[in-house]
Amino acid sequence: MLHNEIDEFEEVEQLAPEEFKVDNDEKAEWAIRKLAKIRRKQAENKAIFEAELQRITKWLETVNTSLENDSRYFEAVLTPYALEERSKGRKSLVLPHGTVKTTAGRPKIEFDSEDDFIEWAKINDVDLLRVKHEINKKVLNDLITDELVLISNHGEIIPGTKVVPPLPSVSFSLGEEK
Repeated sequence: MLHNEIDEFEEVEQLAPEEFKVDNDEKAEWAIRKLAKIRRKQAENKAIFEAELQRITKWLETVNTSLENDSRYFEAVLTPYALEERSKGRKSLVLPHGTVKTTAGRPKIEFDSEDDFIEWAKINDVDLLRVKHEINKKVLNDLITDELVLISNHGEIIPGTKVVPPLPSVSFSLGEEK
C-alpha cells in the first residue's frame, strides 16, 4: 500500500463523529489535548514546507539568474532586427527554432491628474466616465428586523433577499504543552 512506502509522513487516524462523544469535562480535556497535538503537528509540517520552499526558491533564483541575463541579451539583440524587418513589411520572423513577432502598438493615455480629469468630464462629457454599482451590505445589515426580514427605508420588504439566521460558532484556544 502507498502509505507504507512513505514512512516520513505520519497519518492521523480519523474517527467518525458517532464513535466518540464528549459528554463530560474529562473527555473534553482528552479531545482538546488531541486537537492541540494535531495543530502542533500541522504547524511543524508547515514549518518544514516553508523551509523547503524557501530553499528551493533560492536554488531556482540562483540557477536561473545567469540564464535570465542571457535571455534578456538575446531578446535585446533580436528586437532591433525584428523592428527593422517590420519596417520592410515583415511582421514575423519564422525561423527553425522559433518565431519573433512584432505587433503594432496602441496609443496610451496618461493623465496629469485622474481626479482633475474626472471633475472635468462630470461637467463637460459624462460619457467618458463609468459608474460602478455594488451592494452596500453594511447598510443592508442595519435594515434587518427582529423577524429576520429586510425592510427598506421606505417600509417595504426588499424583494429577492432572505436573511439567514446566525449560527453560534465554536472556537478553540489551545494551551501550550510543556
